[in-house]
Amino acid sequence: MEVYRSTKATIDLGAIRRNTQRILKKYPDYRYYMAVVKADCYGYRGNLVVDAMLDGGVNCLTASLVEEGLSLRQSYPQIPVLLFIPASKDTLHIFVQNRLWATVATLEQAKDAAQIPGLQVLIRANGGSDIFGGPTEREEFEQIWDTLTQGKCSLIGIYLHSYNGESAEETLAEYETFQRMTAGVDLSGLEIVSISNSLTLPRHDKLPFCNSCRLGNILYGIESEDPDLEDTFRLTSQIHSVFPLKKGQSVAYSHAYTAKEDGERIAAVPIGFVRGVGHVVIQNGSLVGIDAPIGMLGYGIPPSFRAAIDDG
Repeated sequence: MEVYRSTKATIDLGAIRRNTQRILKKYPDYRYYMAVVKADCYGYRGNLVVDAMLDGGVNCLTASLVEEGLSLRQSYPQIPVLLFIPASKDTLHIFVQNRLWATVATLEQAKDAAQIPGLQVLIRANGGSDIFGGPTEREEFEQIWDTLTQGKCSLIGIYLHSYNGESAEETLAEYETFQRMTAGVDLSGLEIVSISNSLTLPRHDKLPFCNSCRLGNILYGIESEDPDLEDTFRLTSQIHSVFPLKKGQSVAYSHAYTAKEDGERIAAVPIGFVRGVGHVVIQNGSLVGIDAPIGMLGYGIPPSFRAAIDDG
């Protein structure tokens, strides 16, 4: 169907591929480079973006929901897929059937996972701020470790989710918690030991026992620490219409803006606020999303204009 709106969100697949290649070249000493593609690649829209990352060299995909994992498995039958959200007991058989890697964070989750033959499991270690809980003390952690290693499942890895990678103090405290918890176990036999993510990878040295890293926003160029990364997203539009307001006249939901004087002008730009970009097509080798709802937004409008935001 032909689309008539002037708004386009352009995702540069070549830039995503080149960013991936640069990151792998700059940080070469990892076994697994795990691309975070949850939420439909952060809204970038699907498999074409994943393809660009795989072309760039990543060799594992990560998401959050079981539904996401099943979609990835259907599209990429040979690529490892890890789901970050701890699996509920009633979905563990789905992980086995579809060769998805499951996450556990608590002892109760470990007990459930330990009962499932063929299930491949990673421990989500708690550095102190993890929303999924899990122990921060060595004795409690070892209970999870023993439950999984002595159960019917296969413990294949462990990862730490850092919550403020831009803070050296907080990140180092999380690293210390991780090392204190795991001091009594042998991590060398695990296929995956991951500490680094997009924010910590360029800011902190690789720990010697780590063999995997998780790459989220850094692949999309949202990473100010590396000037060589390219922007991968561009939003463009055109002014749809301009109209004058009278003093006291209000526009948009909840009267987002009220004119303070006669003659103020409002520009309507079809960018949208809530629903965002709706449709996806291919143009000139790039992934292009078109069909944002009409909204009132001030980007790129001369100072003489006033603007409010409206979903239209």
